Amino acid sequence: MSGAGAAEGQGPGLDALLDRLETVIGRLSDPTAPLERLVADYEEAGRLVEAAQVRLDAVTERFARPERPEAPAPR
Repeated sequence: MSGAGAAEGQGPGLDALLDRLETVIGRLSDPTAPLERLVADYEEAGRLVEAAQVRLDAVTERFARPERPEAPAPR
């Protein structure tokens, strides 16, 4: 997975979620789509946004924490 990918075992990475969200949003803009599909796509978009926010928050937190320098090895 890419650098913006998910932590191990947490599902698709941020890039994959955003790609899927872009696809779903494209379908939502179809004026000929049946209402049932639009509702399902809207619900999926909400889940994708939530999942992407979780991944983004995790990445932001990881980079916000200052790195602690390693202690020198004892002699």
